[in-house]
Amino acid sequence: MKPVFISAACVFCLLSLSLFLLSSFRIAPQIVERFSATITTRQVQQGKSVTVKGEVFYQRNGSMVTRFVSPREVVILANKLGETRIYDPNRNTVIRYQNAAYSSQTTQLAFFLNGMTSDMGLLQLGFVQDKTMYDSKNRLVTEWKLKTTKSDGLVQRVKLVFNQNNPIYMHYVDGAGKVFRKVFYYNYQLIENRPFPTTTTEILYSKGDSTVSKTAYSDIRLNQVAQSPYFNFSIPSTAKTE
Repeated sequence: MKPVFISAACVFCLLSLSLFLLSSFRIAPQIVERFSATITTRQVQQGKSVTVKGEVFYQRNGSMVTRFVSPREVVILANKLGETRIYDPNRNTVIRYQNAAYSSQTTQLAFFLNGMTSDMGLLQLGFVQDKTMYDSKNRLVTEWKLKTTKSDGLVQRVKLVFNQNNPIYMHYVDGAGKVFRKVFYYNYQLIENRPFPTTTTEILYSKGDSTVSKTAYSDIRLNQVAQSPYFNFSIPSTAKTE
């Protein structure tokens, strides 16, 4: 995906955004069979800005479709097995990925809606908590490290900060001790009695530069109210594999 000046890195960002939205979850007291929302992401990279608009359509079985409509139409399909397909309707082409790391069971959205925000899935990802403290604003700060050291692992440590039990900040540290990713969660609202951050800002650092992405979620709909043919979208059999 490369609209005008957007590099291949932006395609990865869109894929990451789509994967962020995957989930297989319950929201007490109601089981969520369907979840849909409008998403708007403003991304700034190398002094250039682009606004990406789309919609996400999730079903309880882990199937999820993200349709980006601007600046270019792209449809991303993914499931809980880590199977991901990126479809370009204009070219009728598809790119396929298979990676267990992209499973819908290990996404941040699932952690929020499953009430798993106390560790944001870090335990499941092989991390253990080794520090707990309160900062000057009386916010709980926890720090995490890999239970088993992996020299080839990009993430070695994670910091997670809470405000009134809600995660508001995370950062990720590489093997060199440098913070390479920051995520801020804010504008919380209740969705079926669970606090949900309707805005997130992510900063990725790479080779002296940074990419900033701010994503806002709106028009959130659940179950019978969530209606769209994209819930059952399938890629045409005529699509060519790239």
